[in-house]
Amino acid sequence: MSTERKKFPFKLIAIACFLVLGSLFVTDESFTTAKIAGVDTKKIQHYESMLVRPDLKSIKGKEFKKEDLSKGVVILNFWASWCTPCLEEFPSLVSLRSGIENKDLKIIAINSDEGPKQDKKINEVSKKFNVNFDIVKDKNGKLTDAFMVSAIPVSIVFKDGRVMEVANGSKDFNSEEFKEKIQEWLK
Repeated sequence: MSTERKKFPFKLIAIACFLVLGSLFVTDESFTTAKIAGVDTKKIQHYESMLVRPDLKSIKGKEFKKEDLSKGVVILNFWASWCTPCLEEFPSLVSLRSGIENKDLKIIAINSDEGPKQDKKINEVSKKFNVNFDIVKDKNGKLTDAFMVSAIPVSIVFKDGRVMEVANGSKDFNSEEFKEKIQEWLK
């Protein structure tokens, strides 16, 4: 038996080990989709495709074009004035916005109140919590439906158009862990 033939199994094992160990160190963000706990990969892909579809306009008239939403960090927060957990997380969103004034961080709260008093309810909540981020009215639930949101609050965090985190339920946006993630994503 030739020396080369004897070395073949060892080379094969070495290559297999390299591939397995190498996969443990992959940090490419394209793999983050599979790492988001409790969220179906297809749903994440859907969120990413939906982020660049609508042109959003805040209640103060600020327009978010597709190009704006696919750059930097974007937090879409789905909420309503009657939703207690939604309102419980607002102070932490306000604090996050105050603590990170980087223009590449966009916080867009999508309000799903219905009826003729939607504007009044939004204004009351804005004043109560000194809201310092953008609010978009979700007329007739179009955005909520488009993002397949069935219960609120839901927050979807994007970096350069890629989903980095999904929070179903109330979230503390002011936690040290989350602020560190945001700072890292903004680099």
